[in-house]
Amino acid sequence: MSELVHKCIDDAFIKLLEGNIKEAAADFECAEKENPDSIHILLELSNVYYILGEMSKSISYCEKVLKIKPDSPYVMYRLGVAYYRSTNFSAAVNTFNKIIESGKNLPMTYLWLGLAYYHLGKEEKSIASYRKLIELCPETLMANYYMGIALKASGKYDEAIIYFERLLNKTDNHVSALYHLGRTYMKNYNYDKARVYFKQALDYDPENKNASDMLDFLSEG
Repeated sequence: MSELVHKCIDDAFIKLLEGNIKEAAADFECAEKENPDSIHILLELSNVYYILGEMSKSISYCEKVLKIKPDSPYVMYRLGVAYYRSTNFSAAVNTFNKIIESGKNLPMTYLWLGLAYYHLGKEEKSIASYRKLIELCPETLMANYYMGIALKASGKYDEAIIYFERLLNKTDNHVSALYHLGRTYMKNYNYDKARVYFKQALDYDPENKNASDMLDFLSEG
């Protein structure tokens, strides 16, 4: 690397530490112009643009890395997450499945794959992805939450309750899980249980309008 490239990279990391993300991106771009095939620089650019919420640029830099190093599951994972964040759920699904098919999958791939399938309205595939993650990492609390959401959406209320309660046994102040558990009990026509969980959600978050509205609805009924 030339002296100019080293300076640009050093300046970029200083600006990252200072929280000046846009200026850091400009410095990394300066380094890229001098050294366009550096995987390190391209990954840093993908990262800073991800932080800035500029997903199209983050995706573009991931794709540049994959042209140089096409078998990197880590870069493919970052690309899939950026596709998801840009709401290109079909591209996210394709990317995460490529990681899995390569045999070099990362466990959290299944979480993002499940989320992408869910947004595409494919609840069964979403559920299968979460099951795989829970099989690989049983203590992953997020998987239990999203599993509950997907099961509720597919009408499997009894099983959804199991996963929400499993999560709440580990962390009883998860307001969203409390709310969705209440909604699931409502779907199962168990209104007394539903009230219990809506009230618990409000205990932790008194401004939670969703839980408050559900309690008002049940009171009117």
